[in-house]
Formats: sequence, structure tokens, C-alpha cells
Amino acid sequence: MLASAKLRKSRASLFSLQAIRQWRLTAVVICRKRIAATWPKLAETTASGSTDARLRVACYLLLALLAATSAGAQSPTPAGVWLHANKRIQVEIAPCGDQLCGKIIWFKWPNDAQGRPLVDLKNANPALRSRPLLGLTVLSGLRRAGDGTWEDGKIYNPDEGEDYHALVSIQDDGALRVRAYVLLPILGETQIWTRIR
Repeated sequence: MLASAKLRKSRASLFSLQAIRQWRLTAVVICRKRIAATWPKLAETTASGSTDARLRVACYLLLALLAATSAGAQSPTPAGVWLHANKRIQVEIAPCGDQLCGKIIWFKWPNDAQGRPLVDLKNANPALRSRPLLGLTVLSGLRRAGDGTWEDGKIYNPDEGEDYHALVSIQDDGALRVRAYVLLPILGETQIWTRIR
């Protein structure tokens, strides 16, 4: 399963590299046309087949400025591994379709008193009480609501065996603010999770 996640990540980065290369090529063409229209003397020089150093420098400066503003405009995402507020579990948040989901990937104490792996003992559904907690999806359905905010999700608390509504947001310090609630966000509890990677 880890290999398939790495493959998807490498494909995503490949597609983004291709998109960046295409964007850069388009920007260079547009840049040259705009500069040539602005400075006709440079247009004559480039039309004769020679490259003008000033035109190239102006294009690259414009490209660097555009790249810096587009890189700064990217907002952080909660995708990654997070240490739960109780410091006993880590949750990996990753895309699932067009939403975000999270599953338990680490326990401080993965076994019960008898040495058996922890299971979902407190689940309200007796048929689910034997499922292992390691690998269990505890966050689901989070959709982007704005810059640094995801909402309309569900969070499962295995300590209680209950599902709650969830919304998450990334704080200025990079921590993840997780709000679990019943009916309305005001009727809930907020936890702060710390990014591991």
C-alpha cells in the first residue's frame, strides 16, 4: 500500500513538472511578444534572427517574478502525518478522491494488556468491534472550504466508539486545528495536532 502511495505521489510530481515546463514555455512566448510590442527597437533586433541580451534578461526577470508570486500563493495542506493531541497515535491524512481522509498509522502502545493488537472494542456496532485500530480510517469526507480550511468531514473517536462532524484548519504556526462537534461547531471540542512529516 505504501508503494502505491509513493507511485501516486511521483506521478503527481511528474504531472506538475510537465505543467510547470508548459507554463514556462507559454510565459516566455507571451513575454517576448509583450516586450517586443512595447519596445519596437528590440522587435527589429529579434526579427533579424539575433537574440538580444536585454530581451532575454527582461523575460527571465518577469518569469522569476511570476514564479515567486505563484509559489507564494500556494496554501498549505493537511496532507501528511500528524501526532494526535493525546500523543498516543499518529494519523496520516491523504487525498481520497476530491476529499481528504485520515487513518491511524502508529500507536504508542499498539497492544492491549494481553499483548494482542488493539481493536475497536467500543464501537456501537458489535460486528465492527473486532476490527483492528491500526490502519482504521478515522477522518473522512473533508473538503476544501477556503484557504487552509477543510470542512464537512467526519471524525471517529475509537476511545468512545462515536462519530462526530469535523472541520480542520492549518494554523499560522503549521499545527492542525481539528474541531469535532455534534450538530454545530460551537457544540464541540478542538484539538491541536502536530505535524510529523
